[in-house]
Amino acid sequence: MRVRDVEGLSLEGVHAHIGSQLLELEPFRLEARELAKLGEGVGGFSLYDLGGGLGVQYTEEQPSPPSIEEYVGAIVGAAHASGIGPHTRLLLEPGRALCANACVTLYTVESVKQNVSRWVAVDGGMSDNMRPMLYGSRYEAHVADRFGGSTECVLAGKHCESGDVIVREALLADPRPGDVIVTPATGAYGFAMANNYNGVPRAPVVFCRDGDARVVVRRESYEDLTARDVR
Repeated sequence: MRVRDVEGLSLEGVHAHIGSQLLELEPFRLEARELAKLGEGVGGFSLYDLGGGLGVQYTEEQPSPPSIEEYVGAIVGAAHASGIGPHTRLLLEPGRALCANACVTLYTVESVKQNVSRWVAVDGGMSDNMRPMLYGSRYEAHVADRFGGSTECVLAGKHCESGDVIVREALLADPRPGDVIVTPATGAYGFAMANNYNGVPRAPVVFCRDGDARVVVRRESYEDLTARDVR
């Protein structure tokens, strides 16, 4: 490989990323087998980074993903079977699968309107979860103290954009202004992609465990939004 002939460069290994939100193991096994071929005939590599991509279950209709243990076992087994030795370093990046289910997002219902559809507007939206608007990611939503609803609703944000829809076909239990709505599995790409669209301050992050709760990222203020203004 040409990199080996460049003075000052040391080729330690290879990295690949085959996709995102994968709910089956066979693509990862195939990745390991294909990457192993790149090391043939050149002395092999000391490191293989097989990236991430293991998915999570965002909605009840989606199949359950493999466990972390199954994911790691499949990749390691395929790597060893393909000639990547046990002393070679393997890096994995499960990312979303580690943190998505660690977080839920809570909204307060501001209004409920009925026309062709029932629209439930909340105090958040594309500023705290841009994924449904950017590339059609699907989430579930529930009234926090009344799960198992059957009222078909469009859960919409407050940003005055036609695309500001968090869940297009939510089943809620008779939602009313003041209700708290919960959307599960927002621990990956929620806070990290939060923004100040239309001058909306970002929400706080609260850690909860065993009945205790503490703020770890405070709520953004309007003063924060103007802190960088030059006067």
